[in-house]
Amino acid sequence: MKSLDLHGKSYEESEELASSFIDRNINDLPIQIITGNSVEMQKIVKKIVEKYNLNVEPKTHYNLGCLIIKDF
Repeated sequence: MKSLDLHGKSYEESEELASSFIDRNINDLPIQIITGNSVEMQKIVKKIVEKYNLNVEPKTHYNLGCLIIKDF
């Protein structure tokens, strides 16, 4: 599974990186984006995922800082 790690990135940079990562890998789902525990970073990624009409969920119930993106 392809992965993007947003640790250490600004919110603005993360938005651009996540959007282009999803766009490049839209035909190779599922993918994962690592946001860490930043609620704001998770909101940014979830907003982008909504625009692509995809599904997003945490990797596990104890690892909320890794989001899995897939088709519905």
